Amino acid sequence: MESIIVHHANENNLKNIDVVIPLNAFSCIIGPSGCGKSSLVYDTVYAESQRNFLESMSGNIYGQKLMDKPKVGEIRNLRPALKVSQQYYNVNPRSTIGTITDISYYLRTLYALFAKAVYNLNVNANYFSFNNPTSCCIHCKGLGEEYIVSEDLLIPDKNRTLENGGIIYYKGAKTSQNYKYLEALCEHFAIDMSKKILDLSMEEKEILLYRNKPLGFSIKFKTPKGRIKQKLITERGAMVELGELLKDIDIPSTFASISKYLVKTKCAYCGGNRLKANILDIQIVDKNISEVEKLSFEELVEWLDKVERNIHNLHSKELIGQLIFDIKRRVKNLIDLKLEYLALERKIPSLSGGEIQRVRLANQLSCSLAGLLYILDEPCKGLHYRDIDSIVRVTRALVEKGNTVIAIEHNKQYIAQADKIIELGPVGGPDGGYLIEDSKRKTNYAYEIEFKENTNIDKLICIDGINHHNLKGVNLQIPYGKVTCISGVSGSGKSTLARVVADCCEKRYPINCKKVSNIAKIKKVLYVNQQPIGKTPRSTVISYLGIYDSIRFLFASTEKAKAMGLSPSDFSMNVSGGRCDNCQGTGKEKIELTYLPDSYIICPECQGKRFHEDVLKVKYKGLNISDLLDRSIGEIKDLFDDIESIKSVLQCMVDIGLDYISLGQMSMNLSGGEAQRIKLAKYLGVKTKGENLYILDEPTTGLNGKDIKLLENILLKLNQSNDTILIIEHNIEFISHVADYLVDLGRKAGNKGGKTLIQGNPIDVIQNSESSWFDILN
Repeated sequence: MESIIVHHANENNLKNIDVVIPLNAFSCIIGPSGCGKSSLVYDTVYAESQRNFLESMSGNIYGQKLMDKPKVGEIRNLRPALKVSQQYYNVNPRSTIGTITDISYYLRTLYALFAKAVYNLNVNANYFSFNNPTSCCIHCKGLGEEYIVSEDLLIPDKNRTLENGGIIYYKGAKTSQNYKYLEALCEHFAIDMSKKILDLSMEEKEILLYRNKPLGFSIKFKTPKGRIKQKLITERGAMVELGELLKDIDIPSTFASISKYLVKTKCAYCGGNRLKANILDIQIVDKNISEVEKLSFEELVEWLDKVERNIHNLHSKELIGQLIFDIKRRVKNLIDLKLEYLALERKIPSLSGGEIQRVRLANQLSCSLAGLLYILDEPCKGLHYRDIDSIVRVTRALVEKGNTVIAIEHNKQYIAQADKIIELGPVGGPDGGYLIEDSKRKTNYAYEIEFKENTNIDKLICIDGINHHNLKGVNLQIPYGKVTCISGVSGSGKSTLARVVADCCEKRYPINCKKVSNIAKIKKVLYVNQQPIGKTPRSTVISYLGIYDSIRFLFASTEKAKAMGLSPSDFSMNVSGGRCDNCQGTGKEKIELTYLPDSYIICPECQGKRFHEDVLKVKYKGLNISDLLDRSIGEIKDLFDDIESIKSVLQCMVDIGLDYISLGQMSMNLSGGEAQRIKLAKYLGVKTKGENLYILDEPTTGLNGKDIKLLENILLKLNQSNDTILIIEHNIEFISHVADYLVDLGRKAGNKGGKTLIQGNPIDVIQNSESSWFDILN
């Protein structure tokens, strides 16, 4: 079989390896974090394909160097490569599943044809677009939602008194302007400031919150800088004042000042439908276009079947039939990937990493190109074991179309189906990068399930009557000071459940539920998700960990730095002075490419060193600032044994298996799993007395067995310090090893789910016939 042949790959930590990847087949690259998987797949194979493609384009008339050549001897039989990665930074609220899959465009065209045939309207597809300024709702400008001031956020704890900040708007030091105004107001209306909000009369609440009549008082107060001032302050009720500021929400400073009081809700004008009323009057089979975009994909296929049965009398029935065929084909690709619970209107920023990845995979199934090299980064991310077969089928479908697939993956089910397995290792970091195994398919995978011993549960946090998104009146219990895992198929409501727990414990008030109890002892909520910790070259591991200030101070304190007149800011990548002016301290130069992602090459001025030569002459314990940023944490951690604040954070990075990462690494190049563990290390590096609530969103993503064991040890330490840990997870081996308690949301997703909640001892939950795990032990 013809293959892609990689000779002498040396990028990053790769040790001069030779790799053979079969064409028109499916290969899996496996190994621990930092062993060189991304270096081989992205930094070598993908980078070389992209470089060859760009430099052979006819537009590159001078044949200039657009990208650096990877450190590889040669790659033969390379194909044009496409990557479907975890790093997808689309945060545009106008971007929906419908827009990025082109299904919305086909649907708008369908409505335009019907409008012409049935309503005698000569309009085009753009007429039905919520991004069209002449068609969208004038109030929300096509977003379908608006911000409103929430009384619950203004008064999060009704048991607080007025004088103790019961109304957040008036909260502050007793000498502050806000507090002094409240004092004058209460004196004027004879309102007792020692009253709890709960005990205020309707009239008193009306005066404080909803009074339309402005009242002015001459008050003496202290400014934040400590100066005493006296002036006339005239205001209306707190809710009225905030409502007035809401009119200027497009001004960033105004939004920042009132955002803590705001919640998003459906637009009051269009009801969340995004379009003007006259456009929503146009219907096909009793539904306007907004109603259709709200249908789940399963319901959408049923509606399309009805439309198909009603087009026989139309002149444009052949064109409409073709549109319906194209929409159905794309929608069925999404259903095949177990996304049947989603809808076209769902906004891209609201999707999980696994959902986004599957939407993009479904897009590729609709692509008519063949002979491509597809690179998939953990395609099973965010999937329950019941859903893995759908990803295997999609991968096989890409191969059957004449493409080659390389996947980085840790899921045993998926790996077992690969035509070839390439294992790198044996560890992450400088000691990794070796080719460990190069083999054909393995089919003998088995889950290693070993449950923790039963532990006594003394106290339960109870959250009753949860109604949010697809959750329908469920009651949740979480053992205080224990490890609880939340499981269930994709889309069953796991993240929604965790978010409700976080909000209730943070605000100490029922949010999206009826009742909360036993949360008083929770001091702090730490939500550790997989969102990127930075999206630009300016964001690095060291800046996120919060130890850069201390390290810069150490460099500036050396005799050499003092003699040269250098200050801590001269060792900063973010402030002009000591940093390279050309790359502004990133060590990289950005190449902007039309229609293609931005590319980065090593800065030609500083050769990637980030700083001016004089700054690089200063050394701390034998290393200059560039050396320190480029070496792995494992290599440099002993330099700070005498500085506890730095040492504790670096030791956490080592304990959690990230000793191979460098402090200067760009955050945007981290995987979701790495980003999450760095967040965890940052939190754990600060000593606390326990009694925190940690919420972890699929922490085993991107980890193999060795890395997962390190994570288990970290969680064990947390558990011993009386912290409560809540984990959203799909890895049944990990769940069995760490969970004291298991909450399972069952096998149904979207609107079909949200009613099942099985909770208790992990073994009992897994053996329950309604559980998503019921048959895994058989």
